[in-house]
Order: sequence, then C-alpha cells, then structure tokens
Amino acid sequence: MADPADRALAALGPGRDAAARRRHADNLAGLLRAMAAHGRERDDPVRTVPALLGDRWSSLVMNLLAGGMLRHGELRRLIGAVSSEGGISQRMLTLKLRLLERDGLVARGITAETPPRVEYALTALGAEAHAHYLALLRWTEAATPAIRAARAAFDAGNGPGPRAG
Repeated sequence: MADPADRALAALGPGRDAAARRRHADNLAGLLRAMAAHGRERDDPVRTVPALLGDRWSSLVMNLLAGGMLRHGELRRLIGAVSSEGGISQRMLTLKLRLLERDGLVARGITAETPPRVEYALTALGAEAHAHYLALLRWTEAATPAIRAARAAFDAGNGPGPRAG
C-alpha cells in the first residue's frame, strides 16, 4: 500500500515541475506529521476548537467573558445588545456555553444562594485561547482594506461571491 504522502501527491496530477512537487511534498509531509501527532479525527480538538472559536456566537461569548464572570441572562442580554445578528436563543447560548465548558475554555459555577445562580467565566485555558483569537482578530482588522479590495475585484469579474457564514 502506498505511503499517505505519495497517495496525496498523486492527486496533484502530472503537470507540476519538480520544484512545485517538492514544495507540495514538504507541505504534505508536515501536515501529515501534525495530523499524526495531534489528531485527524472529526472530534479531535485540533479540528473542533478552531471551528468553535470561529463561530459567531462562541467568539462573542468569549469576548464578553473576557471582561469577567457573567450570568446566563446577562450574557444573553449583552449578546442581544452588541450582536449585528440580534439576540441569541436561550437554547443556542446554553449549547455554546456547554461546548466551551467541555473544552475547558469556560467554567460554570453555581452560587450557594437561594435560589442558586449559574455563573460563567473564562478559565486560564480560555483566557489563553482568547488572547490568540484576539491576535487573529487584530490581523483581520489590519487586513480589512486588502480583503475588501480583493472581494470587490472578485465580485467585479464573477458577480457577488458566497457569503461567509
């Protein structure tokens, strides 16, 4: 049976020069090593956490929790106040909070009061992830003029492009 890198390189087709094949081979070898070390399955954190942090609700929740602990209702009202999409359903917010909690990015606490209150806060791991997310966000802000220009050029030649969602 062929090596996974050889099988992947076969997908390139015959029209590549030696230098291009070598660049692709090196890139594929690095990718396959990373996948072997960190996972390639659908539920592996290397696949799920970036997707979670990139979705519209989870990133907003983490940005809001970066200011400190919030209760469920407070989070929901804050999201409604700042989100361009409007409000988030209670069910969707609960789902996103559970996913963030499952990955160790958010901690859920219950107060000893009567009635008890549920509070959410970023964990140390969540604060670290949020810092990396902010770095990507700052890059995106700086690159916005170039991205808008590329979109306009694309749309001028191809009609309106697909909407990211």
